[in-house]
Amino acid sequence: MSRIEKQKIERPLKKALIICNGNPPPQALLKQLWREADYRVAADGGANLLHVLNLLPDAVVGDFDSLHRDVQKQLPEKILFHVKEQDTNDADKAVRHCLKLGFTEINLLGADGGRQDQFLSSLEILFKYAPRARLIIWTPLERMEFILGTWKETLPPGTTLSLLPLFSGAEGVVSQGLKFELNNHALLPGKSPSGVSNQVLSNPVTVSIKEGQLLLVVQHSTDHT
Repeated sequence: MSRIEKQKIERPLKKALIICNGNPPPQALLKQLWREADYRVAADGGANLLHVLNLLPDAVVGDFDSLHRDVQKQLPEKILFHVKEQDTNDADKAVRHCLKLGFTEINLLGADGGRQDQFLSSLEILFKYAPRARLIIWTPLERMEFILGTWKETLPPGTTLSLLPLFSGAEGVVSQGLKFELNNHALLPGKSPSGVSNQVLSNPVTVSIKEGQLLLVVQHSTDHT
């Protein structure tokens, strides 16, 4: 019986962590999310970084075009999931792998930096799978996720928070706990009001969306740097 199968029996799976092949994340942030995860995946060349840090993922997923051959030879065959199709990138392949295993929260590191088209593609992945699970991209300064329905969280007062109508937009947006409250507003591409650079005033912070999705960008602690 695999470790994942044992975990399914002992407790429901929740958090997965995907290490992508972008800019290396701050090691403190990587260690924190690694420790909190139930399952850890390297998206193709993300395994190269983990090899340098002497960290072994539960799975390596991708077409293996950026996975170094010397690294691949040292990885157990059972954790290698070679996906040949070229219609999606390696981050998308890794997300689908986690969704098939039933994870409800998927955190992505190393999905930022480098080529901006790759970063925008990563945001599109968040948008595509948001109705199925909570997907979060972490950068050294922010975390990003698409929200729909109702989102609620406790954040330090003064935290910068943005709600952006990327790829679509949202109507009937109501917020509580923010400096610039939204009261049944529509946030749509190319139209006012702007949802950028709001601030947390009180907790819990809630955002309710009647229809659509918004990209939530939250500044997080710089202690991870």
